[in-house]
Amino acid sequence: MQKKTVLLVVGILIVLMGILALIPGIGMGTEPVWHAIAKLILGIAAIVIALKYENAIGTMTIVVGIVLAVMGLLGIVLQLSSFSVPVWHSVVVLIVGIIVSVLGFRKK
Repeated sequence: MQKKTVLLVVGILIVLMGILALIPGIGMGTEPVWHAIAKLILGIAAIVIALKYENAIGTMTIVVGIVLAVMGLLGIVLQLSSFSVPVWHSVVVLIVGIIVSVLGFRKK
């Protein structure tokens, strides 16, 4: 799979997660507004880089993967009171982050 495609798809998913996090009562848990905005910024940056900056795609794929992995890990370990997402959500974010990071580090 091409890094550009991975970065674009993951960027879109992160933007959707950020938008859903801003809609109250959606039932996927709660998180602070700053966290939803951070997701929107990360997702939009990933999309823009995937579409316009070929030379930065590999680096951004690694960055997005690491950020997702850290977010998932923190969600599992810390169980912060300001977040109420299910543990499975954090596990999925961690796994996706690891996969995206690995793809980012690949030479092809």
